Order: sequence, then structure tokens, then C-alpha cells
Amino acid sequence: MMAVLMAVLAASLPVRAEVSLFGPPELLEATTAGDLDKMKSILIRTKKPDVTDIYGTTPLAIAVKSGNGEAVRLLLESGAHPNLADREGNNALCWAAEAGDAGIARQLLKANVKPNQDNRQGITPLMIAARKGYADVVEVLIKAGADIRKVDYTGRDALTWAKESRNPRVAELLRQAGAR
Repeated sequence: MMAVLMAVLAASLPVRAEVSLFGPPELLEATTAGDLDKMKSILIRTKKPDVTDIYGTTPLAIAVKSGNGEAVRLLLESGAHPNLADREGNNALCWAAEAGDAGIARQLLKANVKPNQDNRQGITPLMIAARKGYADVVEVLIKAGADIRKVDYTGRDALTWAKESRNPRVAELLRQAGAR
């Protein structure tokens, strides 16, 4: 019965990763605590940077959400896959855009995260940054080749999100990049 449950849960994740049904694996706990020494020890021992909880949250997503650039670097150097998405389809770059962290966005882009990977609502990191008004993240994403014309499932593009959220500086950046 447990094997069937594990298979069903694993199949529901966008990309395969090790799933823990009984609370967060120790790497998730160490990342949440920001304990770099413990993270290093776990990664050396297990060589598994892509464990997830039942929601598909990875240690990399936790490090990004908390703005811990050193933990992000450690996880990427240990082989964490930056394009792994949680159950809602958000990858690490979505979370960097949500947090407005241009430095971490740059780290992820250097690790070959896909700048146009959308979540289950069709929302891209560029749309998230535009909605939140994070001009520095928008600039980083545009330079990385983010598609300024891509639309989500409601028909909104990044410029529409910027306008609706009353972010004129971001809207102007998008217009300068060719958005209409």
C-alpha cells in the first residue's frame, strides 16, 4: 500500500525527485534553518540535493525563498536542478522573482534555469516580477531572454501585469524591450 501511495505522489510531481511522506527530509530541515554546515554534511553523505516534501518543495526553493544566496550556491554546486517545479509548477526562478532577488535570479540563470518556464497558471518569472514591481529582476530576466510577449492562461503578458499592478517603471522597461 505504501509503495502505491509513493508512486502516486511521485507521479504527480512535474519532475521526479525523492519524496518524503513523513515530514521533511533532513536536508529540507537544514536548509530551512539556514545551517550551511549541516547542509554540506548531508550533501556529502547523501549526494541528493533534490529531495522534496509532499508539496514538491525542494531545498533550492527554500533557500531562494529565504534569500540565502550561499545555500543556493551550495545546492547548485551539489547538483540541484534549478528547473524542478513544485506542485503548482513554480521553479526556483519563480520564487526569486516573487522575492525580488535579482542576485539569486542571476545565480539561477547561470545554472541554466529556464527563464520562460511557466507555472500551472501559465505565469512566468517575468510576469511575477512585473506584477510585484521588481524592476531589477525584470531587467535581469529580459537580458536573459525572457519572452516579453508570452501570455498566461488569462491572456495577460508581463506588460499587462505591470500596468494592472501600477508599476510604471517596470512597464516602461518592458516597452523599451519591445512589449506592446
